[in-house]
Amino acid sequence: MAAFPSRNTSPTRQVAAPARVPEDARRAPAAAPLFDESQQPEPPAATESARVPGPASTLTEAYTRLSRPFAQRVIEVKPGALTKDKARALAMPYADLRVYQHRLDSVVGPEGWSPSYQMSARGVVCALTILGVTKSAIGDYPADASDENAATSAEAQSFKRACSAFGLGRYLYRLPQVWGDYDDQKRQFKDPAALVWQMYQALPKEEE
Repeated sequence: MAAFPSRNTSPTRQVAAPARVPEDARRAPAAAPLFDESQQPEPPAATESARVPGPASTLTEAYTRLSRPFAQRVIEVKPGALTKDKARALAMPYADLRVYQHRLDSVVGPEGWSPSYQMSARGVVCALTILGVTKSAIGDYPADASDENAATSAEAQSFKRACSAFGLGRYLYRLPQVWGDYDDQKRQFKDPAALVWQMYQALPKEEE
């Protein structure tokens, strides 16, 4: 009698044995994290020379720092007297209003100074108070009546003059007179940085 095949004709599935993990791999440590704060070096300790002095508490203490010359790079020059051919002009040094404000902030702190202004027929009067002491100065309106920023110019001048009463920026008045090549068409010096450099050579080395 012929034998009939079994109803389950599917071939037997072969299950692959798990791959053997090498002994060294099983003992390998886990990968280190990409960023581990515990491994970061400690920041270097601040040295005494690198520390910035804090705000002065008295005007006597602040005076030396207030009267120190500004950095040479922030000084600009404008023409004063001109030669007859207008090829050369007397350089008049000055610093922007914000340079004065930054110096005050760094020496006495933002709360250590405050200005008040009063307009008059002749100009703008600035009363500047630094660490409780007030000194006043007046800024003139520009001679050019068509100047639309006459009040602003007078205000800035009065503030700088009041600062000078405290020693701030006063050194600008004693810098040597320097003449330079001038472009009358552009109304500017041809090499203003060289003129400022020449002026600063007259300052004592410790003041630069």
